[in-house]
Amino acid sequence: MTLRLPAPVLLALIAAVAALLVGLGIWQLQRNDWKNDLVEARNARTDATPLTFDDARIRDPEAIDYYRLADGGEWDHERSFILANRARFQTKGEELVTPLLLAAGGPAVLVNRGWYPDGERDQVRADLEARSESVEGLISVHTSTGRETAVGTWTAIDPTAMARDLPYEVLPWILIEGDRVAATANPDGELPVQRYAAFTNTTPHMEYALTWFGLAAALIAVAAVRFRPRRRATHRERQ
Repeated sequence: MTLRLPAPVLLALIAAVAALLVGLGIWQLQRNDWKNDLVEARNARTDATPLTFDDARIRDPEAIDYYRLADGGEWDHERSFILANRARFQTKGEELVTPLLLAAGGPAVLVNRGWYPDGERDQVRADLEARSESVEGLISVHTSTGRETAVGTWTAIDPTAMARDLPYEVLPWILIEGDRVAATANPDGELPVQRYAAFTNTTPHMEYALTWFGLAAALIAVAAVRFRPRRRATHRERQ
């Protein structure tokens, strides 16, 4: 049995669906405006004068996200963490995370010291241990949930989980060591690769909006064709 809806009911359903599609398109436009405002705000922070550890510690973590930081401390090289299976530049590698003590006995901030290909760990660690105690990079508050693997490496940088292996307080944010570069920039050959990219809007909200608006327009066009008034046949046409 075929269910045939009365024309008024079918038109009401079409109108409701079209309104929903238009609403989704408007929502995507609003999301695009919000994301662009977020990009502008975060890049303004990155462009600002770098903070020191004293500046950063007295502020709420959300208030320092995406700020640069330039300061010094004491590296705890012996308690470094390895982030394994980090593919960069079409190459499998690792990232080294080392605690930097802000004062004797802590607290410390976890610093992502950069990426290097598999097989370069010992040389990279030796080179980094020979460098100065100063550090420059980007503060990141929104870290991932990580865990230690059976071989002692970690799946992601996680201040809360990693702090359990350290004898001092660990701050709830991290520092990405390096300079800002274009997201598509190739490494210059120096290891480890230390860099971060500016925050950008990578979600195609405008394309999504056009898709929803296009579906709404197509639905309305189909309904207009389906329910257009039919021309009555004349007496001559019926003969």
